[in-house]
Amino acid sequence: MSDRTPERGEIALRDKWKLEDIYPSQEAWEADYKKAGELLAAFPAYEGRLGSLETLREALRAATEIERLGESLYTYARMKRDEDNRKDEYQALSERAQSLLVQAETAAAFVQPELLAQPTGYIGQAAAAPGFEDYRVQLNEIERQRPHTLSAAEERLVAMTGDMGAAPDTIFSMLSDADMKFPQVPGEDGKPVELTHSSYIPLMMSRNRDVRRAAFAGMYETHKAFSATIPAIYSASVKADVFYARAAKHESALAARLFPDAVPQDVYSGLIGTVHRHVDKLGRYMTRKGEQIGVSDMGMEDVYVPAVEGFDIKLPFDEAYALMVDCLKPLGADYQATLRKAREERWIDVYENAGKSSGAYSWGTYDSHPFVLMNYHPSLDSLLTIAHEMGHSMHTYYSNAAQPYTTAGYSLFVAEVASTTNECLVLMELMERYKDDKKAQAYLIAQLLENFRTTVFRQTMFAEFERDAHAMAERGEPLTAESLNAVYAALNARYYPTLRQNELIAYEWMRIPHFYRAFYVYKYATGFSAAMALASGIRREGAPAVERYRKFLSLGCSLHPIDLLKVAGVDMSDPASVETALGEFDRLVDRYLELTEG
Repeated sequence: MSDRTPERGEIALRDKWKLEDIYPSQEAWEADYKKAGELLAAFPAYEGRLGSLETLREALRAATEIERLGESLYTYARMKRDEDNRKDEYQALSERAQSLLVQAETAAAFVQPELLAQPTGYIGQAAAAPGFEDYRVQLNEIERQRPHTLSAAEERLVAMTGDMGAAPDTIFSMLSDADMKFPQVPGEDGKPVELTHSSYIPLMMSRNRDVRRAAFAGMYETHKAFSATIPAIYSASVKADVFYARAAKHESALAARLFPDAVPQDVYSGLIGTVHRHVDKLGRYMTRKGEQIGVSDMGMEDVYVPAVEGFDIKLPFDEAYALMVDCLKPLGADYQATLRKAREERWIDVYENAGKSSGAYSWGTYDSHPFVLMNYHPSLDSLLTIAHEMGHSMHTYYSNAAQPYTTAGYSLFVAEVASTTNECLVLMELMERYKDDKKAQAYLIAQLLENFRTTVFRQTMFAEFERDAHAMAERGEPLTAESLNAVYAALNARYYPTLRQNELIAYEWMRIPHFYRAFYVYKYATGFSAAMALASGIRREGAPAVERYRKFLSLGCSLHPIDLLKVAGVDMSDPASVETALGEFDRLVDRYLELTEG
């Protein structure tokens, strides 16, 4: 591990994404910004005239063009900011684009109330009329939104709060990625190395407990030092969620966030209840890990250590990428060809640099190809991360190719399915290739168990924290470091009952950026459950399962998420789907114990 994070200028061009594929120059961005402003200025002329089908069609086309421009402007600006959060010019560009999106939402706020004020049946008539094919889903969704739609003036007022509502996420990102400074900690050789968001997990995977403890303490003591600031930021975010839910006449913030995907609250609560029933088996697995790594008092600082020694896949990025492509052969030669094109055409920003946003994501615009942000370190975990993010990108690629702009975007509920299916397919193929190697089998099963732990158990714990924090706010209870730490510490103890509970773990919630996009993380858990079923079916059935899956990838948001997954062959409205996945977890734990205890 390098003791210094490189500056962006030191990264090879091949390893940096080519955002010029969105805008070739700053001037091109400014031209679209100006065009969007002009369209926005003209849009109010449609107000009061939507009772005419011809005018309605024109208004929907204009609104779509504004949205499409705004998406490109914001995506480019935010991704440029993510390259180096220290650069003021891209912070400013991102803020301008975000403000434009708020202006667009404000300008269009009259559309839904005005349509709902038309005579009964008008929206259905419009949806069935020639020339409205691209807007049929949108119009039907407006009708579904009827109970939660305010007057035009009220909707406009709520839309005008968009910048304020987005502020907590922006403030936390600036604090976490730009202003927060972490200490240097001892590395494997005892020499100090820089602790960053990206280096934290590799340090926590060290077999040297002193390294792990130093990284753990460095991460959470730093967050503890912001025990006034971060809870205040998060409290503002939660209160914004509660405000928007109440303004739209939803019974709770949770109900408001589930409504757009038409996901019943039973799916959310059922996930938590099902996971609770399998916590004991997770505890058995963690106990065995402690025995393997030689700690009798296994704590939260030990959970990331690979328990099986002597096997890993630590490849340079290009070799890891080629291996991933080969493992995804069941999805088709054209799928593989697009993956290779993505690397050659610089869709991927590979390595960490100073100021770069942490983690990994896939993003892009309808008018460009997808892009992937990585912070790659050679390991099986990073190999699976690029498989995960390219799963998102391929979902976007196929959806954009098959759908008009208005139905190309897809819900986060299904997004995690495509990404995790890729991960599972890679792991399953590696397990097949190393089937005669007992140590490799144990290592790969451990990786799959870790995916269950981090994607199903951990994300469900996060989902439970979000549910409890929002419920506290809805009851008028204060959200402080003391109250939120108490909730998080209790949940951590419940999900990891066999581990020593280091008091610093109570501060872990403070570093989770997903909490500023409320009630999102549960989709990782449901997505993983669906992905396990899909990957198993693809490898078992072959062509029929691949055909269903590829159809699913091309449907965008033309159906509600649960109905989309039914096309792929999985019914997430049935609690048995998650129970089946966790049953496989239990069997994998038993197999792991058999391999490692014998």
